[in-house]
Amino acid sequence: MTTKPYQPAIQSGAQPNGSSSQASTMWGGRFRDGPSQVMDQINPSIDFDQRFYAQDIAGSRAHAAMLVAQGIISGKDGADIARGLDQVEQEITEGRFTFSRALEDIHMNVEARLATLIGDAAGRMHTARSRNDQVATDFKMWVRDAIDNLDEGLKALQAALIDQAEANADVVMPGFTHLQAAQPVTFGHHMMAYVEMIGRDRGRFADCRVRLNECPLGSAALAGTSFPIDRERDGGGPGLQPADGELT
Repeated sequence: MTTKPYQPAIQSGAQPNGSSSQASTMWGGRFRDGPSQVMDQINPSIDFDQRFYAQDIAGSRAHAAMLVAQGIISGKDGADIARGLDQVEQEITEGRFTFSRALEDIHMNVEARLATLIGDAAGRMHTARSRNDQVATDFKMWVRDAIDNLDEGLKALQAALIDQAEANADVVMPGFTHLQAAQPVTFGHHMMAYVEMIGRDRGRFADCRVRLNECPLGSAALAGTSFPIDRERDGGGPGLQPADGELT
């Protein structure tokens, strides 16, 4: 999956008094004050995990559809969530979305905007899910998509090298070993050596893709959820296999 590059606007979450009450409400309900200004600076991950937006939204679409299928949320809520996520994705892709550091990460930025668009149903999208299994899923999907994009480029590079090998099949050149001329070879054979090397690299990427293509959704914060979820459907939407054995 390729996404259009953009230059997003990011709002700071720091307050004039050096603390951020908005940031603390997401996880610091037992604390009297918000985090220090230093924590405000180092805690948000939105500066870099905003690049997960397409994967985060795809995972949320699949999760919401599973919640509807399992009767955990209503069909109306599911339809509203899907519609709202479509709009959020369009805003980000077109560079019209303003990310907030006060909301820390891509998950909360998307959910907060979704709540503005569709209301309380946005919060129900997070049922039976934690930011823990959500970010693990996003990262797996992002790496998988990056591997797919790299593989396309490597395949094209192999094709270009093969064209050069065929065009220079009779061009003789010295073959070297230990930095010394050893045997005569052709430039075509030299090009094909790189085709084979790149092929092995593609094989390593393919193996990595198989190993990472497991869905952590269902592990929730750590050890699962009491909601009657369907993990195969949860992972199937974004094309991930349910994890076999360990959930995280």
